[in-house]
Parts: sequence; C-alpha cells; structure tokens
Amino acid sequence: MTYRELLELYKAGELELEQRKRIEKDIEKQEAISDYLYEQEGIPGLEDVFAEEDRNSFVFADGRQTETGKEKAEADAQEQKARGQRGKNKDRRSTKEEDIDTEFITMINRSIRRAFRRLGLTVLALAFALILFVQFCFPTIVSCFYYNPAENIGNKDYTINKMSRDMAVYSEVFLPGKRRVSVEAESKGYGKYNITVNQTSSFTRNLTDVSGEIVRGKLRYYDNNILKTPVSNAFAYSNLVGKEENTLEENLQCTRKYFQLKENEEVNMCAAGTKEQSIESLKNLDSQKMYIGYISLDKIMSYADFKKYVDKQDLSEVWCGVQVLEPQKDKEDLEEADDSSNKDKAETREEYITDFLSGAANIGFVCVPSYNAAFNWDDKKYPALLPGCETDQMDAPDHWDSVENNLKKENYARQHFVSLLNYLSDQKQFLKMIAGDDYSPEALKEMASYVKKNGLKIYGFTTIADKDTLLKLSKQSEVYEIYTEELN
Repeated sequence: MTYRELLELYKAGELELEQRKRIEKDIEKQEAISDYLYEQEGIPGLEDVFAEEDRNSFVFADGRQTETGKEKAEADAQEQKARGQRGKNKDRRSTKEEDIDTEFITMINRSIRRAFRRLGLTVLALAFALILFVQFCFPTIVSCFYYNPAENIGNKDYTINKMSRDMAVYSEVFLPGKRRVSVEAESKGYGKYNITVNQTSSFTRNLTDVSGEIVRGKLRYYDNNILKTPVSNAFAYSNLVGKEENTLEENLQCTRKYFQLKENEEVNMCAAGTKEQSIESLKNLDSQKMYIGYISLDKIMSYADFKKYVDKQDLSEVWCGVQVLEPQKDKEDLEEADDSSNKDKAETREEYITDFLSGAANIGFVCVPSYNAAFNWDDKKYPALLPGCETDQMDAPDHWDSVENNLKKENYARQHFVSLLNYLSDQKQFLKMIAGDDYSPEALKEMASYVKKNGLKIYGFTTIADKDTLLKLSKQSEVYEIYTEELN
C-alpha cells in the first residue's frame, strides 16, 4: 500500500489507531519542514551572491550577452520559475493545512458525538437496569430476611407452601377443634404477603376462611376471633392443688384446705364453673349447632387408658391435652411457710402439686383425626410428624386404617407429639410471628424432653359435637365437666 493510499484511508477515518497516530505525526513533521524552508528563503548573503553574478555578466549593444550574462539570465528565469512554484506549493500547503484542520475538527466532533452517544446509552442502560433491579430483584432480596409463607416445599406431584405445613403443625398443638392444613400466600414484595388460611373440612356445612397479611414477619388477621387459642382455664386442672393420683373432686377439696377457704367459697376456676353449672350450660345449648367441647377428665390418665376410653365413644376430631412440664410442688414453700396449718402439713411431709399444668395449659395433639392433607417433611428429623399426610402414601388403600392403628400405640403417639414440639421449636420465625412471646423455642424443647422422658399424661380432651353428644359425655364417670365454645 502506497503512502497516498494511507492518506486517503486516514481522511476516510478507516485507519487503525496506531496508523492514524503515525500519519498525524508525519503530517506534523512535513508542516514543520515546509515552514522552515519557507523562512530560510530570505537568508542574508544570497542577494550578495546574485549581485556579484550580475556584476560579472555583460550585455552587448545588439542584445547579445556574454556567457556569464546568459547564465545569469537562465538563473533568473529559473529563480522566477522556482518562486512561482513555491507560491503554488505554499497555496497547496495552505489548502492542505485547511483540509487537514477541517478534517481534524470533523474527526473531533465525530468523536465527541460518539462519546456522548456512548455515554447516553450507558446512562440509559444503567437507569433501566436500576429500575428493573428495584422493581423485580430488590423486593425479593428484602423478602429473604423475613418469614416467607409462600416458599414451595412440595415435590413434583404436590405444590405445598411452607406456611401450610407450619400452620398444620401449630394448629394441631395449640388450636383444638380449629385445625387448619391449607394456607394460600401471595407475595407482594418487600417481605409483604397476603394470606388466606383455608378451612378444608367443616362440621357445620360452612367453610370459614381467615384472611390477613404478613408484613416483614408480623402477622395480622382481618378477623382475630376465629383462630384464637382457647382460654387458659378451659380445663379444670389450671390453678389446682392436689396429688396426681387423686380424682379432680378430691383435688378440689385439697385446694380448699390448702388455701384455707370456707365451704361457700368457690375453688373451681374452670371456665365452665362448677360441675352443676356446666351441666346446666349444656342443657341450654342449641340442638341445631355444633360446639367444641373441652372435657375435663375426672382423673389424669395414661395415654393407653385414655385411648381405650375415647375409642369406645363415637367422636370426631379428638384432641387430647397433655401435661408437658414438671408439675410445681409445694415442699419447699411448706417448710418456709408461717401458716400453722401448713407447718402441720410440712411435719407430716405431705407434698402437693400446686399447678398441674405449670403455666403451659391447652397444649396437645389430635389422636382421632377426621381429615388430613398431603405434606412432606424430613421424617428422620421429625418422625411421625403428621400421621396420614405423607405424600408418598396418600393413595394407599389402607393408609388411613394404619394411621388410626398407629395412634392407638403410646410410643407412636408420644413420638408424634414430640416431633410436633421439636418442629415448632425449629421454626423460629414462624413461632415468633404467630405465638409472640408466649412460647419460645427453648420452652418447646423443654416440653418435648419432659414428654419423651415421662410419657403422655392426659388431663382432658376436646371434640366437635352437638348438644346431645356432649350431654351424654357429661354423664360418664370418666368426665368431670365440660366447657363449650360454639363452632364457627
């Protein structure tokens, strides 16, 4: 490629960066040489040389010149021609310089426009990326720091969100007669979710769903009256003094003596009132409605004895209340008491339980389930967590029969209840959200350890029944009294 061709490519802006720089350097060098030569045309001494030549030349009268004259004339002619050529060169150089300047300015303007376009596109791309990040990514990132009820924990055959399983476990332990196994959750971003706790089975022919929202780990139901935990004194064993082997009536008498109450002062703190008041309340129930009956047993039973009793009854959705902590005892209090009657008891080394439920009332599990749902979980970590709900066994023809048979066994039922408590204790975000400060993970772990060591001790149970069924139960020797809530 010739140098002229390189110059043409330079003008067209098609040269590589290094070649373009080299051409620009050559142009700059050529301009410097031309300017230098132009300035040197007037060097002192050249005129003297030409004047000396003029003096040595001679012209005859007829116009003939000497040799020297001819040389002078030729030199003058050549000089004139050279001057003309230099003028032309100067004009061409000026034109060329103007062209180069114009081309350089054009090149700079083009580069500036290209740089601005590139900058504009970059800013636009960054702004667009930022908008997409804020709209789609940032809400998800914020949600990662809080409880996510919509997290999919299912498999290829079942789509199950996390809150459905968490609610199934929690409601079995803390909401007798109100068990829920399905929750719909819609993410709104930034840790906010709209939820609906569905009722999938009903004894009243009506399904009552509960809607609400979760905002960054805080749960709010739009109706707080449906999924409320029972009153703490739904069973008669709260605030009771006595011995574990006594009947409830005997322990009521122990309570009266312990607190030195008069005969006309009531000691039964159950929400149903006295046994007589409870029966009167049952008689006044509406025969067309269904109720959750909280049945206080006449005596604390082992699980084996309780299951034999309850299986003889034709009952639905039976939940049993379990003693989950070591009952409080008054031995040390008696020894330090100033009361003379208590001193007498201390001398006989008589020891009483002062709180059968030890501040942990109304905790249990469903031992006669009436419905279930498909779930999966880590069976090694939480064995028998939700009997009858295993996704891989839902289609087995005798699956439900095996569930009922398994729940008749104390060891299986104990493992089931322990797994429920352990599972909830591990769901720290959910537990904090739904139970607040009422139950800590550590407290639930302590309950699980107590039950695992001491077995299942049943002080009462709940069932969903009508007026006639509850009246029938109230007449049985195993039952002391019944408190009821109308079923929503």
